[in-house]
Amino acid sequence: MTSSVENNDLLKTLEEKARRAIEIARSIGEIVGYVSRTSPSLIDEEGGYVIFVVDPVIYFHNFQSLMQANSYLGVVDIKTLNLVSLKIVSVERRDILAELDLPDMYLPLPHTEVSGLLTKTRIKAKPLLAYNLESNNIVAANFVIEPQSPVVLLKDPKIIQKILGLPEEGVFLGYATIGDMPVFSGNAYLYAPLRAFYQHVLVVGTTGSGKTTLLKNIIASIVSGLNLRDNNISIIVLDPNKDYVTITLKPLWHVFEEHSDDVELARKINSSVRGVKGLVIILPITRNIVEEYVEKAETWAKILKMIAEDYIHSILGPIARRFKWSYEISKVEVAEEPAPRGKLRLVKVKISFNYGNFTDEFEYYIVPYALKFRDFKPREFITLNPYFTRQAKDALHRLLQVIVDKKAYVETIYDLYDALKDARYRLEEKQRKGVILDPNREYIIELVKDLAIHKSTLENMIRQVGALLDTGLFDVYIKGQGEDKYLNEPPLECLLENHFNIFQGYPVIVDLEYLQLHSRADPEKTISIVAFRILNRVFEWKLLQSRLRLETQPVLIFIDEAHRFFPSKSGVEEYIEHVSGMIDRIARLGRARKLGLVFSTHSPRDVHDIILQLTNTKIVLRTDKSHLTYIDLPSEYRDFITRASDRVAVIKSHVLRLGYSIFKTPPPLVGHYDLSAI
Repeated sequence: MTSSVENNDLLKTLEEKARRAIEIARSIGEIVGYVSRTSPSLIDEEGGYVIFVVDPVIYFHNFQSLMQANSYLGVVDIKTLNLVSLKIVSVERRDILAELDLPDMYLPLPHTEVSGLLTKTRIKAKPLLAYNLESNNIVAANFVIEPQSPVVLLKDPKIIQKILGLPEEGVFLGYATIGDMPVFSGNAYLYAPLRAFYQHVLVVGTTGSGKTTLLKNIIASIVSGLNLRDNNISIIVLDPNKDYVTITLKPLWHVFEEHSDDVELARKINSSVRGVKGLVIILPITRNIVEEYVEKAETWAKILKMIAEDYIHSILGPIARRFKWSYEISKVEVAEEPAPRGKLRLVKVKISFNYGNFTDEFEYYIVPYALKFRDFKPREFITLNPYFTRQAKDALHRLLQVIVDKKAYVETIYDLYDALKDARYRLEEKQRKGVILDPNREYIIELVKDLAIHKSTLENMIRQVGALLDTGLFDVYIKGQGEDKYLNEPPLECLLENHFNIFQGYPVIVDLEYLQLHSRADPEKTISIVAFRILNRVFEWKLLQSRLRLETQPVLIFIDEAHRFFPSKSGVEEYIEHVSGMIDRIARLGRARKLGLVFSTHSPRDVHDIILQLTNTKIVLRTDKSHLTYIDLPSEYRDFITRASDRVAVIKSHVLRLGYSIFKTPPPLVGHYDLSAI
């Protein structure tokens, strides 16, 4: 039998631990109750639970944190002194008359008597994770919680992140919530480690749910280096709607000093986010655009300067007029940076922006983007257009390769297109007719015959080369002689290698809406051509540097409206095959080389299956319930997210200890202006 001495020693030990547990609880938050002495705490093979009661004064003071199922608290277990996270399963409130358990016949007629509400609240909760404050270790809470252990409403953000299994560093997404309400008074910050982005992210949500706001906040967090070990991260945004070119501006809530609970969430983090002080704009320049300026200037420097100034006015002018602000272009500088492959032309524009009660300065580096046929290798040229049939790809590759090998001269894509059309007309001819004006074109015509290219294959070649020609991006020129008359494709590898010493690490925005406005071709085809070209160029640069054993900075590519570039399998077979192969190659190899892709779309069923497979982290904002069958969310999250408020999302990721979390991203931390609505 146990001696009285041992019992006394045990009691002293327990008394000391109970005292210490209360000290710990008070140091990390507010004690709201104690594990019940009259109801059992339990642990079995299916898990465990505890029951605790809350004094009415404490309950009504903290009811927002205590009244909801699925909200979180902490408990300091007396025997281990571990801090254990609790997820509330049920909350029971009873009137004083229910506590007395009187028969109905003895109860007074119904009327309000608020004194009857001054009863204790009974809460049932499920233990999740146990945090050892001394060793800093976190394990699953697979032990029973002792009665009388203090239950605490936590305040310290670091402690909260620990016991909820949330990452302690990474890219800021928002605040952990229960439903739409941030837990622990907005002190539970949700970060996504960079490795989650290297393993790719899919963001899903209906129009107006907050997708663009979330992506802008992610960009602002990365640019600011908020809670990141690696601050040198290059960001590229494929922007089909001109949503990101205004992120250099201040958000409206900041300018007008608005106040609301949501705005306070933004203010809470805004001191750590310095904003975006500049952008690198990759601006597609077509022949149509140049024709508008060629009468006003004769050199590329003058033309690009005028294009850049007009472009800035088209972005900032409508916003300034709408809100009665003003701005001034304080400096415009046209420059060229030498590169191993061509040269990098750019226009640097400095802006002084007056918001009425304060001014701000920022800058744009505008990089003109066009394509030059003679700079392309045969395989590079063919991969530009995913609508070539397999036979057309093979035939055109052989044709172009022979032209290269024989050193035949084809200056522009227009020369190639005309030669292919002539070949089509002469396929049936028995003998050559007419005068040969261009021996190179005649050589291509004879080559088509020699390679026995089928008529239907030649038709596809003509159509798809014509589609490339219709974009207006190829062989953009001004009057002059030699190579300088053409606008070359900017060497992206030069831009990326100098991203932080020349371009200040500013986000790179590819303005695809500008291209849609100034191209005769099908908008979807046109933007896809540029998007795929840029994706492949970045990937090839990463691959080459890796083979040379040279270290490169991480690159994150944001692809807004991903369904426009990577549609589901309902499209043209050759297109789908080309796109899925390209994205699979980039995504799989990009993981090892710190090249991350962030896709954003309305519905997961609209994008190719390969994107659903390759994105290890999925963020779901408000969306239709039918869309959720494509994303494996538990039923408790599936029901909630269909009715969630704006900017509230469920994240499903392997980087979270519990696998899932609900969070709310704050109002935009950078400029968020819909130019189409102004």
